Amino acid sequence: MKKVLVIFSGTRDDTLILKKVIEKEGKDIFLKVVFILSEAIPSNFSTWLMYMGFLGEEPTEEIKNLILKEIEKELEEKKEEVESYLLRNNFNFKLELVKGNFESLVRDLIKEGFDAVYTSKAKRAILGEEKLEKDLKIIEI
Repeated sequence: MKKVLVIFSGTRDDTLILKKVIEKEGKDIFLKVVFILSEAIPSNFSTWLMYMGFLGEEPTEEIKNLILKEIEKELEEKKEEVESYLLRNNFNFKLELVKGNFESLVRDLIKEGFDAVYTSKAKRAILGEEKLEKDLKIIEI
């Protein structure tokens, strides 16, 4: 049985990602689905707030925490939606919501030994200059 990691990195990700993974990998897989709440607010959101005049160069800690709480709430809802989908379709799976530095968390997850890793985030955002096992596939979806 193949071991496949699916990374949800934001609130825009949805179950369509899982359907694409299943289409490529088949149903006879173990899915680990990880929702990552990065410690940094999305740059596009921060930029939007700055241009709208709500913030200076950097958001205050209070605003940052409010934004991250809202993103966490949305990720929890997404996690429930994904869990429901996987249960309905009888998949072997594990779900996690983790918080921290995106790159560090992904590097730690990859060490668990997956046959393939799927993410909506660009590969270069995950890997940087680091070399990984040559057989590991990281697929952007």
